[in-house]
Amino acid sequence: MAIGIADEHVQLAAVASSFMKRHGDRASARAALEAEAESLPEFWDDLRELGWLGLHLPEEYGGSGYGLEELSVVVEELGRSIAAGPYVPCVIAGAVIAAVGSDELKQRLLPGLAEGSLLAGIALDSQLEVRGGAAHGLVEAVVGGGLAGVFVLAAGDDVLIVDASASGAQASSLKNLDPSRRSVQLTLDGAPADVLPGAGRLLLDISRMVFAAEAVGMAQACVEMASDYARTRIQFGRVIAMFQAVKHHCANMAVAAELATAASWDAGRAASTAAEGGEEFSYAAASAAALALSAADLNANLNTQVLGGIGITWEHDAHLYMRRATVLESLLDSEAAAADVVRLYRSGVRLTRSVDLPPEAEGIRDEVKQIVAQVKDLDEAARRTALVDSGYAVPSWPKPWGREAGPIEQLVIEEEFKAAGIKRPSYNITGWVILTLVQHATEDQVARWVRPALDQELIWCQLFSEPEAGSDAAGIKTRATKVDGGWTINGQKVWTSGAHLARYGFATVRTNPDAPKHQGITTMVIDMKAPGVTVRPLKMTTGASEFNEIFFDDVFIPDDDVVGPIDGGWTVARATLGNESVSIGGGQGAMAVPLELLVDAFDKRPQRLSGGAGRVGRHIARSDASEALNLRSVHRAVAGSGPGPEGAMTKLLLSENLHEASAILVATAGPAGAFLEGAGLINGNLALMHRGMSIAGGTSEIKRNQIGERILGLPRDPLIN
Repeated sequence: MAIGIADEHVQLAAVASSFMKRHGDRASARAALEAEAESLPEFWDDLRELGWLGLHLPEEYGGSGYGLEELSVVVEELGRSIAAGPYVPCVIAGAVIAAVGSDELKQRLLPGLAEGSLLAGIALDSQLEVRGGAAHGLVEAVVGGGLAGVFVLAAGDDVLIVDASASGAQASSLKNLDPSRRSVQLTLDGAPADVLPGAGRLLLDISRMVFAAEAVGMAQACVEMASDYARTRIQFGRVIAMFQAVKHHCANMAVAAELATAASWDAGRAASTAAEGGEEFSYAAASAAALALSAADLNANLNTQVLGGIGITWEHDAHLYMRRATVLESLLDSEAAAADVVRLYRSGVRLTRSVDLPPEAEGIRDEVKQIVAQVKDLDEAARRTALVDSGYAVPSWPKPWGREAGPIEQLVIEEEFKAAGIKRPSYNITGWVILTLVQHATEDQVARWVRPALDQELIWCQLFSEPEAGSDAAGIKTRATKVDGGWTINGQKVWTSGAHLARYGFATVRTNPDAPKHQGITTMVIDMKAPGVTVRPLKMTTGASEFNEIFFDDVFIPDDDVVGPIDGGWTVARATLGNESVSIGGGQGAMAVPLELLVDAFDKRPQRLSGGAGRVGRHIARSDASEALNLRSVHRAVAGSGPGPEGAMTKLLLSENLHEASAILVATAGPAGAFLEGAGLINGNLALMHRGMSIAGGTSEIKRNQIGERILGLPRDPLIN
């Protein structure tokens, strides 16, 4: 998915994409690669006519009056095509001058920058000082400096504006790693400079945000290039996309790109505070840079890996992305960006997120407030009954159990209940099963089971996994044999959460061993207290028993407890698996380690953590971006758009984030890590159990297969039926 999800941003991205396709996509970068001398790309005049150089600049200076959020949409599309030329440094320079430049400086420079007759180079790292209005020192790399008429240079906390033709300014051209957008070394020896006091942070923030948007486009393009090739390249008699190793490379690329996209979207939404020096924008921009630059580098490398030998040839375009990704990392330093995330988080900076609801939300809000007022002072049991009766316990469910609430109503309900401090009932596994019964059970079954479960009188468990059927949920062997009035069940289930507490279990059983694998399955409800049912708790690595194995020895199930068609239960089972995956992946939830805990642990023993502050910052950025993925999904739902890729990724991300949180806590624990009490309680238990998160609810390997197949369109392995 692209950064922009609002209708106007989607349209702008489409125009930018079409523009680059008309100009040959990567043709400009390829031409610059072969050219001895640097020149503007052939599309530059058309770009100027579109007004995109001044898209974000005030109208009074020749701009279009939009913002950095719109600018990032265009930059992303140019990044996809690895567009040549100094567009990005030019628009960054204009943004900084427009935000904090004097009126005289704006009048002098912004019209030329907006119109494209004045080009700019920028530098974020320099060894400069100003004495008497003149700049002295060395700038190792000015990106876009080869064609620039003006340099915008970081100098400590300040920014210097230097005319490229000024006396005392000497640019040296060296052979560039990325010839499509060349950098120069710059020596200043008494060159006149305009000083923008205290603007160094703003230059860094805007640069991080805009370059991150470009990196997002590059990362997404590499996903597409690798996936397209994997679908057609044949090795060992099959397209290589069928091999799990290749599929997982592509899936990892897709996840990295989507995280970077979400972080860049966050930065665009926070950009309105940039001119005021808002720390929230600094935080969002640093997070975007930490994730997007790494994603571009990772994906450029994995793209080459998937392409194989062809990917390291001069004729293929893969190395164009490798070149620019390497240069971006060199110029912006994603490690420093990640360290800034920690610094800002430690100081209390957090991202403010909200969903802009349409006017009709206010009409819904009045009704919700009335319900809140009615239940607020009730005791827990009475409140639950009132919420179930009114459909507010599970508002998204079909009536009469829910309200069939759409996304807007659901958001209003969440907002108002949270504001009143009221928690609605939490059903977890019982909820996944009962929703499936609402969708597939008979009226009699719904009447018997749904309301008692919503009233929390009945607890349910899910009886799917078996010793030889974990991730392969259709590979079950528990057998149901038809008898008079019902079925006799024999077999075993395992890894069943809460079975020792549940009254009923929702089970998949094989009713036709001769049918194809997915067609001989039936779903049935099993009374966990029935004769022949044995529940044996499994002692986990922590010593606790949260999972169970269950044995069925001639357990009788009446025909009335069969859910769905005989031999057609795979569809019913998949509904429950879908409900589970959505519930687990729907947010950070209780399984996430509080970020404050991680920062505190690192601050106490920073010397113990390999990777230091940058590692903690990347974890914070990934956690924030995971939440942003869910929020992007909400925004699209409110707008009536179709689903994006987030749902298939969030559970995988939650697992990966938990692994890293555990590793950080263990590394920083010190001697306390030898114990399971006191300071070692949390990190010790997490170290023993965090791996379970990437196994339960679908292993991370299966999730990567799903991402490859369902999102990237890669083929399934024909050996897996």
